[in-house]
This record gives sequence, C-alpha cells and structure tokens, in this order.
Amino acid sequence: MSETVQSFLDRVKEAVTVLREPDVIELIEAVKNQSHASKLRLLIVGATVSGRFSVANVLLEQPNLLPTSSIPKAPISLSVSYGEPSPVEVFAQNGIRTVIPVENLKTFLTSPDIEAREYLGIEVKTNCNLLKTCALRIESLDNKKSEAQWKELLAGTEYAVLVLNATAILSEQEKKFIRDILKPNLGLERVAILLNQIDRVSEEERSSISELVRAFLGPFESQPVLIEFSALQASNEISSGNTSTDSGYAVLSQLVKIDLVEQHSFLKSIAIFQAAEICLTEVEERATRQNALIVTKETELEELRDKSDLQSQWLKSRIQRAQKQTESFINTLIKEEFFVKIEGFSLALEQQLPSEVMPIKDVTQVRRYLPGYLERIWADFFNLELEEIRSKLSDEIKLIGEMFEDDLKELLGDKVTHFQNLVGEFDPTATNLGKYWMPQKSTSVVGYSVLAGGLGVQLFAKFSKLIVPIASVPFIDKAIGMVGGLFSQFGKTAIGQSDKQAILESAIKEFPKLEKSIQQQVESQFAELTKELKQAIDDLYTEEVNKINQVLTKAVESHQELVARKGEIEELIGETIPELRRLLGKLG
Repeated sequence: MSETVQSFLDRVKEAVTVLREPDVIELIEAVKNQSHASKLRLLIVGATVSGRFSVANVLLEQPNLLPTSSIPKAPISLSVSYGEPSPVEVFAQNGIRTVIPVENLKTFLTSPDIEAREYLGIEVKTNCNLLKTCALRIESLDNKKSEAQWKELLAGTEYAVLVLNATAILSEQEKKFIRDILKPNLGLERVAILLNQIDRVSEEERSSISELVRAFLGPFESQPVLIEFSALQASNEISSGNTSTDSGYAVLSQLVKIDLVEQHSFLKSIAIFQAAEICLTEVEERATRQNALIVTKETELEELRDKSDLQSQWLKSRIQRAQKQTESFINTLIKEEFFVKIEGFSLALEQQLPSEVMPIKDVTQVRRYLPGYLERIWADFFNLELEEIRSKLSDEIKLIGEMFEDDLKELLGDKVTHFQNLVGEFDPTATNLGKYWMPQKSTSVVGYSVLAGGLGVQLFAKFSKLIVPIASVPFIDKAIGMVGGLFSQFGKTAIGQSDKQAILESAIKEFPKLEKSIQQQVESQFAELTKELKQAIDDLYTEEVNKINQVLTKAVESHQELVARKGEIEELIGETIPELRRLLGKLG
C-alpha cells in the first residue's frame, strides 16, 4: 500500500503547485518521508504539569532519564531514540546546535531565560530495548504550534498517549486539543488517555474523574483507551521489581510494548492513509479560501483591512467596552457581594458563638481550642466562597469570548460567511481567554495547587489570585493569616481569663478589626485582578485582530495575481480534487 500512497501523494503535490502554498507542500513531503519509517512512531503529549516526562521515564524503565519536577518546563519538543547514552543535543531555530550534559537538562528546561519559540527541539539517546522498535516524541500542549504544525506532526504519528493531570482534569485547552487536533488529525482510536497522578486523588473520587472524561468523550464515534495511572507508583514498581498485573503501569506497558508493536503494520497503514486524506483536505481548504478571495472585490478587501487596523477607532472602542464591562462585573458582582458576605458571616458567627461556647463546662478547653476553632471556621468560609468566585470568573471569561466572537462578526459584516475560508486558520472561540477557562472539576487542594503551578505561563495565571485554592491564593492566604494572627493574640489574652463570658467577649471584640483587615486585602487583590484582566482583553483583541489584518493585507497585495490564476484554481476545485478523492477512496 505504501508505494500506492506514495504515487497518490505525488499527484496531490503536483495539483497543489497552482496554489503556491509552500507549507502544504511541506506537509505532503513530511507524510511521504514518514511512510518509509520502520519504527512505531509514538507521541506522548500533555500540558506542562501533566507528567509527560515521568510517563516516558517509566515506559523506558529509566526513572531518572528525563527531568521531573513540579516546576513548569519550557515547552520544547523532545525526541528520545536508541543509542549509547551521550550528551543531549539542543537545536535552535537559527540553526545552532548545542550539546549539554543530560544532568543539566532540568536546569536548561526550567530556566526563566529560556524562550521555547527559539528552539526546534531536543534529542536524547539511551540504550532502552523499547527504542529499538519505537521512535518516541514528547510534546507540550503549551508549545505554540499552529494547526498546520500539529497536522504535520500527527501525520508522522501512529499512536499517541495523552497525559492528563487527574487532580486538575480536562481544562478547556485539553478539551480543544482532543476535539480540534487529535480527533480530526489522528483519530481517537489511536489514542490512549492517561489519568496521571491518580494516586493524589482520594479513592472515593477516582470514579468521578473517569466519568467526567467519558462524559466529554461520549459524543465522539471512536473512543480512546482510558488508563488510571501513577508515574510515582510505576517508578516504585520498577525499582522493586514487583509489578501488579492490574496496575496502570502494567496496562500501559502491555499496550505500548506488546500490543502496539504487534499491530505496527496495521497502525502504519491506517496512519499513512489518514495522513494522505489530511493532505488532500488541506489542499481543498486552501483552494476554497483562494477562490473566496478571487470573487471578492479588491475595494472590499481594502475596506476590511483598514477597519481592522490596530489604530482604528473600531478596535479601540471594542476594547474599551469589553474592559468596562469586566471592571463593572468584578467590582459589583464579585467584590461588593463578597464584602456583604464577609459582614454577614461575621455577624452570624457572632450570634452563633455563644451557643457553641457556653455549654462547654471546662474553661481550659475553651481557652485552648477556641482560637483554632474560629480560624478553621473562617477558613471554611473562604474556601466555600472561593468556589463561587471561581465559577463566576469562569462564566465571565466565557462571556468575554462570546463578545469577542460577536465583534469579529461585526467587523466582517455581511461578508462573515463569505470570509470564513479567508480567515479559516483563526477560530474566534480559541482565543487566549477561551482556551484557559478553568476546568469544570477539580477534586482536591492538591489538585488546585498543581493547577496553579501548571498555568503559570498561561493567561489564566493572571486570575490565580482568586481562582486557585486557599493554599495558593494570596488574598485568601493572607486573610486566613490575619484570622490566625488576630485570634492568636486573642488566645494570649484569653489565657488570663477565667470566665467563659469574658473569653467569648474577647473573641467577638476582634471581629470588626478582622473584617476591616480582610476587606483592605481583598480590595487590593481585586484591583490587581481587574488591571490584569483588562490588559488580557487588550492583548486578546489586539493580537487576534492583527492576525486578520495581516491576512487581509496579504490578500489585497496578491489579489490581482490570484485573479490571473482563477481558471486553474477553479479546475483544481471542480475537477482535480474530486478525481483525487475518488482515487483515495479506492486506496482505502
């Protein structure tokens, strides 16, 4: 089948020359080259804090090969191949090749000075038996790859392992990757989803994690393998030599080292055919886009280009409107309401406390435990309110995304449908705000902490002051610190009190001071949040509208040249592509 597909790809490459789209030709060439590969091409992919390196280490049975830590690593592509262990090779975009000791790889990847976009990839060699039959590549979802780059990468992939952090499952970024990248360009039947760090989720909550993932995957025709996994436990199994037959590590090892190797020929034929189909679809989409330009008047393109200029009044007014709405939302629906709840909770606690304290007969117990009891009650209050704040912020971010999409439709006016192909590479729902919405379910404080660290380089980190848990949120952390500090002082006072009523009055006396301190801290944090969110909105509109402006500028410049190729492009759409589709159908 390989030679037949090669001939088909040659015909597709010949057909696409009329479009003068070099990146499509690069995609076709990449597919042709990959069809000659003899090893199973395995991809491990996931968010920066999902544990991709840990999973790779246990698969290779070398727990210390790749650096693992909770510190986010630069999202640079990494390949592991068979060979004698040697220094790591780092390839930069400018063509420079650097060699570093493998023990320095962690320092390199976690350095704040490293810009991932400046690097092509990293190559590591090790003498692992699995690598004799498997070529391993590791990618991060945080790598700023375009859709075209993901297509090319997956065209050279026969099976993918998607690593999810079980303590912070299914972010919008992960959902989008599954829905818009993996499913159409690889197929979920060639995907295994690892729910990594499952050991950090309580036993009673684990089933709900799997159910959440299955519910999301439900509408898709094909379904991936779903494996509950713990890289830490797997590493311990390797060290002890005692592997449980039903552990996640055993299931993954069976899948990769036995099942996939045995099915390699079958997987390869599927991968080559699907990659050829992707190439043809890409040609069709590009041809349709160019045809949309041809039938549009040059003056209309110029008008849209000018309207989408970064200095245009249209853009400035839309940014200001969105910023004003968001500022009003935070100040009114979150901050003011939160202040009211703090006052109400303090009053309710003041009224309830006597009935809790007075029945206790032992004054010593009251003196000893009341400060800690009050601190815990306030902490629980903040924790519950935090969930509601997270939910409200998540909803607001979605509304911003919807507003932005509506603004784009307004920008394109009655040409919005006509220009969908023109701006086809831009998905208004995949904006910097949209893809970092908070996951629908997080299961533990540990999960929140991991999430906070993992989103450090992403937009949602801007909201971490309010959206991650008590242990990681500055204003919550400081508020609880104030509670503890104030009641600690009260505790020292209470030691000298021998009367329960006096102890109680001393505690209640601290409430107004506590309210004021908390409100001051919250005011400061909300002001910072508002500032950062307004900047994020500015960046969103500016960056994405600029993309459209660049496409329109290029379209204006090339319009006459496109019109000259009108007949060839129409022939490609009307005759050549349908004929190639029929031929591809026969190959399948």
